[in-house]
Amino acid sequence: MIVTLAGHVDHGKTSLVRALTGVDTDRLEQEKQRGLTIDLGFAYIDEGKIGFVDVPGHHKFIHNMVAGVASHQHALLVIAADDGPMPQSKEHLDILRLAGVDSGVIALTKRDRVDAARLARCHQEIEQLVGGSFLEHAPVLATSIEDANSIEQLLAHLRSTAAAFAEADSDEPFRLAIDRTFLVRGAGLVVTGTAHTGTVKVDDVLRHYPTDKAVRVRSIRAQDQDVVNAGTGERCALNITGLELDEVRRGDWINAESTPHYREISVVTSVLTDFPRPVRHWTPVHIYHATSHSTGRIAILDDALIAPGDSALVDLICDEPLAVRHGDQLVLRDQSLDVTLGGAKVVHAQTERSHRRRSAERRRELGHYGANSSSECLALLFTDGIVALEAFRQIWHLTADQLARLLDEYRVVKIGDIAVDEAFWGKLQATALEQINQHQEANPSSAGVKENEILDVPVAVRQALLNQLVQTSKLNNEAGLYRLPDHQAQLTPALQEAWQRLEPALDQKQAPSTGDLAKQWRVPQQKLESELKELTKRGLVTHVANHRFYLPRQLTDIAGDVKSMAASKPFSVREFRDLTGIGRNVAIEVLEYFDRRGFTKRRDNERIVLKDSL
Repeated sequence: MIVTLAGHVDHGKTSLVRALTGVDTDRLEQEKQRGLTIDLGFAYIDEGKIGFVDVPGHHKFIHNMVAGVASHQHALLVIAADDGPMPQSKEHLDILRLAGVDSGVIALTKRDRVDAARLARCHQEIEQLVGGSFLEHAPVLATSIEDANSIEQLLAHLRSTAAAFAEADSDEPFRLAIDRTFLVRGAGLVVTGTAHTGTVKVDDVLRHYPTDKAVRVRSIRAQDQDVVNAGTGERCALNITGLELDEVRRGDWINAESTPHYREISVVTSVLTDFPRPVRHWTPVHIYHATSHSTGRIAILDDALIAPGDSALVDLICDEPLAVRHGDQLVLRDQSLDVTLGGAKVVHAQTERSHRRRSAERRRELGHYGANSSSECLALLFTDGIVALEAFRQIWHLTADQLARLLDEYRVVKIGDIAVDEAFWGKLQATALEQINQHQEANPSSAGVKENEILDVPVAVRQALLNQLVQTSKLNNEAGLYRLPDHQAQLTPALQEAWQRLEPALDQKQAPSTGDLAKQWRVPQQKLESELKELTKRGLVTHVANHRFYLPRQLTDIAGDVKSMAASKPFSVREFRDLTGIGRNVAIEVLEYFDRRGFTKRRDNERIVLKDSL
């Protein structure tokens, strides 16, 4: 069990730890000279079964205090009997709650300095302070470092609590928030911190955030004991290779996997009831995430202010990226007032937004990500049809196997990193076909619709959906224009005249080149090819090669000859030429067109047929 001490400056936190453990956690020379805790201090008892994190009490070092708090810890709120609850007592209690701590005990120190009446009043003040908080029903134990019995009573309580303290259990990938880094002679680089999720073993290869460099774990100390593995909630010291000391600092992470750099984080923020003013859009804040810190601003997603005591879904725009995951707890402090504003629970984060910040589509997506579990969230996302899988896996902190098991519950179409619910995929296909049909009815002379004009299909899946419709013969694609197979675009008088002359000229197995036709008819080749390309868009001819166009029915007949010839064995260009009577150069052009369509495939100097029809 990790016990995090908190409380006002000079209320005796460090002295209490020394009395409980025999360890002076003020390790810095400046701390000893000033009699003031500046940075985090650590001590262990009972062979590491109980660890203590001593955090600074002075408000100037609040950033170090926040770095010492993790959700799966037991609070020890320290209040001096002569002072009673003070401003930092309240702020530390708020920070403990906002960071996710939900159990603890209260130590009423320096009881030897006050009389019974003052002690009674202090109990009343503490009762008012912790009312409604997670410490509302916590025991208050009066102590004095001059009274060994009082220290033994507190120690007995902590040991009893540690025996029943539930071990954290997490099947998520490993994450450790770094709070200290140093070199050990003969061993090398050591990083320490609290394991937020998962398990680490000796020889594991992990990733350092933010550099994404691979590191190997050489040895592990957890709870001040040499171990071969460590898990969620434990304080760990990892001896690692792969990094230099100057590449690592407090606020970095050691993770099982590569981690995105998030600068826009969507959170449900809760403003403290005693915060002195409503929170406005673009309020500058300090953002604390485990041992990490960034300045940033609050972007409110509607026009309302957030009143003290209220909660709202907002975006945090971070000046420095943070390695957050869904459900992580953040602490927010107002930059100008230098007081704690409130807390925030991570709902979503993105490296880039697919919708405008305040759009209805984005608000709906964030509502889905507000679900209590990844399975519930996935089900909601599939109601809108489309899920970006890697982004979903990263923010929910899932392994690849965990994501695969979730997807097994659904029938989906996968396009790269995108998964689309099968039923929704069918609706999108129907939508695309209907939009193209409406376009054709409204524009009878149109040769088809461009991909970027089919606006009712999300751009992330539009091309893949159109490709499938073409492959299943529900659409034709000619020169990048999509049309229904039975649609015949009306020809302009000039194009109708050109078609009447071109159709009989091309109706042969060896279609003439545009150069030959231009010479024969004494017309500019460029004009002729322009007419043929317009006819191609309307599906009347097919552009096979440079300066070579064919009638579709001729290509279908030739494909039938190829299929018969290849039924028994692969065939060569010479065999194809002899069978069809087409000259060698034109034969090569036709076969290369068949290859591009996936009808045939070349293997050395021969070809095979891959599908039943062209």
